[in-house]
Amino acid sequence: MKSLAKRIESFIIAIGRLSAWSIATLLVAIVAQVLLRYAFGKSFTLLEDSLWYLFSMTLILGLSYTMTSDGHVRVDFISQGYSPKTKRIVDLIGILLFLVPLYAFLAWHGWECAAKSFAIGERSPNPGGMPWLWLVKGLLPLSCLLLLLESLARACLILIDRRSSPSDSVYGS
Repeated sequence: MKSLAKRIESFIIAIGRLSAWSIATLLVAIVAQVLLRYAFGKSFTLLEDSLWYLFSMTLILGLSYTMTSDGHVRVDFISQGYSPKTKRIVDLIGILLFLVPLYAFLAWHGWECAAKSFAIGERSPNPGGMPWLWLVKGLLPLSCLLLLLESLARACLILIDRRSSPSDSVYGS
């Protein structure tokens, strides 16, 4: 079970690293847009929409990567006095009672939204904009599935490594 959880995390880390490279692409596209607009007086709706799409993709696919390194915002001032064992128990309860149901709910309803968007061929509302708005909406349920997988992997690692300290095995793996 531990090797499966580690493989899931490795897969999500690979997606996160790929997502991180999209920031460089986004930066180049933003500079190109600014130069075109202010140096040449040209504006391209397609380019502007692509910036939003790329930013959305980076953010959505980066969420599960953030979870692999325990980088999400948490309320540490409450748990800072807890023992490592208590922190693991609180994390496990939080994952199983809150995260798993939330991500499952969002994936289910996100899939409905993405399917409807795909069925109607939803595109940018801007004239001359990107024709694939359904693609961004399709990334929402995918992101929720990745978050769900990472949550389950994290829960498995907490259960398996219950004798070691959280910083040794689960956090920042």
